[in-house]
Amino acid sequence: MARRNQHSREELQALAIEAVRELVTEQGLEKLSVRKVAQRIGYTPGMLYHVFSNLDDLILQANARTLDELLGTMTYAADQPPRQALLAMAGAYLALARQHTALWKMVFMHRMNQQAPVPDWYLQRTRQLFARVEQQVARLGGDHDETQIHLAARTLWSSVHGMGVLAVEDKLTVAGEVDEQAMLASLFHHYLQSWAGEKTA
Repeated sequence: MARRNQHSREELQALAIEAVRELVTEQGLEKLSVRKVAQRIGYTPGMLYHVFSNLDDLILQANARTLDELLGTMTYAADQPPRQALLAMAGAYLALARQHTALWKMVFMHRMNQQAPVPDWYLQRTRQLFARVEQQVARLGGDHDETQIHLAARTLWSSVHGMGVLAVEDKLTVAGEVDEQAMLASLFHHYLQSWAGEKTA
């Protein structure tokens, strides 16, 4: 690693974000602090406050990295026919939950300090993810308006997210052995079959 005074602002930001991801994976979000991040990368906490507004900003930047990685996978899947694309996107979401559980949880567990508003740049990241799903739902056809497409995308996401929560908590097998991929296939087959064939009143 370069000496501290050899790191640019952008390099320091990248180092800190990676340290957040490592620390959360190792110790959990509840034990994260600016001091620990600074220690991990060999800087003082004060130096980090020249790059990040506060701990919330640092966490959001780390979450944005996770969302960007998921967005990249979803964008790659978008070239497939819509049903396959949606199933691939859902599979990528569950894979993130399974393989990088701590980072996945950090996206949803983090709450802004003192109920501060979530910055628009971060909200835009989540909008991009939902936009990918909405685009595929719209490609399925049927006489549906923008509001219905918006609702369908979030209904599918909520269902897949619920599977992710149960999977990482090892609760999918409470009612017996189950194949989560088969559950995904069943969900999307029946929901999308109804969606594509349904006409608005």
